[in-house]
Amino acid sequence: MGKHLGVAYNLRLPPELKDKIAASAKELNRSMNADIVARLEQSFEKNVSSDHEINDLRELLQQSMETNKKYFQMITELIKNNEN
Repeated sequence: MGKHLGVAYNLRLPPELKDKIAASAKELNRSMNADIVARLEQSFEKNVSSDHEINDLRELLQQSMETNKKYFQMITELIKNNEN
């Protein structure tokens, strides 16, 4: 990763956030810079996967609604048959 980074950027962050990044980097055995870059890259990937997740959830919801509609119709028919 380091060989691909060619742009330096000074960044100001609150001390508490710096401490969180330092702890995360230590836990993951990487530099703070590598941790920040990985987190930034991941934040952009989430937008793509979130779109996919939303579409998947929309499809599951549609299927669930159709299934529930069928169950409702079946229950309605059973009630009608029991009333007769």
